[in-house]
Amino acid sequence: MTFSDKQVQLLNEPIKKANVSTRWGDKKQTFQLSYVEGWHVIKEANRIFGFGGWSSETVDLKFISEDSSSITYIARVKITVGNVVKEGVGAGHGRMGGIGDKHESAIKEAETDARKRAFMQFGDQFGLSLYDKHQAWAKESSTPKAKPAIKTEPPKAKGEGEALTRQFIAFVKKTK
Repeated sequence: MTFSDKQVQLLNEPIKKANVSTRWGDKKQTFQLSYVEGWHVIKEANRIFGFGGWSSETVDLKFISEDSSSITYIARVKITVGNVVKEGVGAGHGRMGGIGDKHESAIKEAETDARKRAFMQFGDQFGLSLYDKHQAWAKESSTPKAKPAIKTEPPKAKGEGEALTRQFIAFVKKTK
């Protein structure tokens, strides 16, 4: 299969920072991981390849482990665009709800993770650039205007409002 010039152009565009999510990579919150969400990957596939231009198939799903707090599955997903086939492997962990909810959550997460890893092989729009250890995707470009910095220090005013402001700032820093 040959991709159209427009598809190649779209696949070669750098990922927009607005399409990248982050989460803490560890319980101590010492580093963050960047990723694209599963719904966004499907949205991009529909935009670039068309609604009928690609397919996804779970080719393998394995129950890995279960303990009192979680259930784990791994999945292998195949993405087909024309005659181009890519595969990805992902893991999912069900931690919330009853036993059925845990299995369902783990399976969905494993399939989504595997689908994202398969699509990643098509380029930056699907998160390939997020594997760049230098994070060139995150560098400011000259085109968009920089957002104004958020002041993180409480105002110098004394009184009742200052304590509330400090609590709010601590909360915001904690949720970043």
